Amino acid sequence: MKKALVAALAASFVLTTAGSVFAAQPEFDGKIQYQHRFNKDAGFESDENRLKFVLNGHADAIAKNMNLYFRISAEKLGGSTQTSRSFNYFPGQEWGTVNDAVGFFDQFGVEIKNAGWNYKVGRQDAFIGANGLIYDSTYGIGRHIFADGVTVTGKSGVTNISAVALQLDQYVQDDSKLYALAASYNPSKKLTLGATLAKYNKGTGGNDVTEDANFWDINTAYTFNSKLDGYAEYAKSNLDTNNTAYVYGLNYSLDKKNFLWTCYSHVEANGNIHDGMSTTTFDHKREGMWYGFGHTFDKTTSFALYYGDMKWLDTGNKVTSLRTTVNYKF
Repeated sequence: MKKALVAALAASFVLTTAGSVFAAQPEFDGKIQYQHRFNKDAGFESDENRLKFVLNGHADAIAKNMNLYFRISAEKLGGSTQTSRSFNYFPGQEWGTVNDAVGFFDQFGVEIKNAGWNYKVGRQDAFIGANGLIYDSTYGIGRHIFADGVTVTGKSGVTNISAVALQLDQYVQDDSKLYALAASYNPSKKLTLGATLAKYNKGTGGNDVTEDANFWDINTAYTFNSKLDGYAEYAKSNLDTNNTAYVYGLNYSLDKKNFLWTCYSHVEANGNIHDGMSTTTFDHKREGMWYGFGHTFDKTTSFALYYGDMKWLDTGNKVTSLRTTVNYKF
């Protein structure tokens, strides 16, 4: 299935069903997020900020248990390095463009629910591994960071199952494909055990991207008590070198409105998928600690402060990042 055809069909579907869908009173939600970062990387300092807007829409469409979904997003960057696209790679822009504000209609498709199984068909993000260790594009903004395809989620007996078949849409390479199957279950109320298999087929073009590779992943999570929980994940590819990634961390609730978290991650160059735009939830080709604090003001507004103390695996150079984020949900 070619991505151009998928996009055209989805766009046609949105247009031809708009009358009936919007007559069914679509529902909307979204967020406005401001983040400031102060980074140090091998002696180079950067001061960056981002204002991000996301509007999600969904409505009953065509038939029972079938919904239309779409997303509109926008992003404005500021600071010392926004034109170099270093802030989340400023996804969606072509290489060389110098725009500090962009907006996109970047996700759309249909969701079908049947007999306890959910099917999502269209342009969507991807999250591979229990903690996104293998691949994560959920943070993105842009036409060319997401993927066209199918995600299936459901439960078989006591086992939670998810599967994806996606064709990635990236400026730096064409027609790369991603397939994954994940399963998890709870042997007790406190313990979760899981595993993931993934396959990545590299498209044409692109530098510093993952070659064709297969991945396996095991993960676990444990709730110690009402305040403390922990998790761990380990992934490996079939590439010959630098093929390992792992993360472990803890989350602690101080009270109903305040929490702390920390994690250690180690992600080698071939230990996760890096397609030139998206990569792991954690830090590609780095290892080190993250420490975070979060505060919830009310059901709509929250604040987060976190600090990363990392180093590059190839050079050993130290990297630090101090980040503050304010989120408003609506």
